Amino acid sequence: MEDAAAQDQGKTGKTNERIAEVKVMVLNDLLEAVDLAEISKLEAEQVREEITDMAAEIISMRGLALSMQEQEQVVIDICNDILGLGPLEPLIERDDIADIMVNGAERVYIETDGKIELTDIKFRDNAQLMNICQRIVTAVGRRVDEASPICDARLLDGSRVNVIAPPLAIDGAALTIRKFKKEKLKLDNLIKFQSVTDELARVLEVISAIRLNVLISGGTGSGKTTLLNIMTGHIDPGERIITCEDSAELQLQQPHVVRLETRPPEP
Repeated sequence: MEDAAAQDQGKTGKTNERIAEVKVMVLNDLLEAVDLAEISKLEAEQVREEITDMAAEIISMRGLALSMQEQEQVVIDICNDILGLGPLEPLIERDDIADIMVNGAERVYIETDGKIELTDIKFRDNAQLMNICQRIVTAVGRRVDEASPICDARLLDGSRVNVIAPPLAIDGAALTIRKFKKEKLKLDNLIKFQSVTDELARVLEVISAIRLNVLISGGTGSGKTTLLNIMTGHIDPGERIITCEDSAELQLQQPHVVRLETRPPEP
């Protein structure tokens, strides 16, 4: 039984290696044939359709033997490389993951239920990892390079991002993503989790509604942003709210919100 399992694992590994080689080959051909600056002006769905058609044509022209499932996986991976976060995309979609921690191209960790575990996800090389980091920070008007190797940014959903690039990061870029759950917590959830009492929940609701000044402090990961998001849910929808953050993370539900974000100092 152990020999059979080892053989199956070996076959899977060889298949994954072959698909990875095909993906690199198709991606290189695609990059030579496509003007990414122009194609990026299209809607995401249009870009995916264009990439799917061109990738299928390249696979056919090169005579690459792939099953429909393998070809679909190659196209998905290439779309993720060009439009998204590359091999991290499947992790971004999972709502049970609190943190994604990338220590260079070879090691990607996740935190679920308070436990950190190593995944089997890897980047093609450190250049691919750095390209993903650049895409994230550029989207919010920031940059990361040798002159400015540490950068805090965010994803479109507000998830917190920290990048430490070489030469400070010796083994390739260190990328950390603190994800926000899609399900928005409410005071009732905190009561259920026994994080607050009924009486304290009522106090938080009242001071949120009547504009009292509130200072929320705590260590990293202690729930400051979560608590503030919950409290702002009790602000009257008729109010005008202005937020100012280092990286915009608050997810206010009111209709009249002005979001401001600080700019990093000029080097």
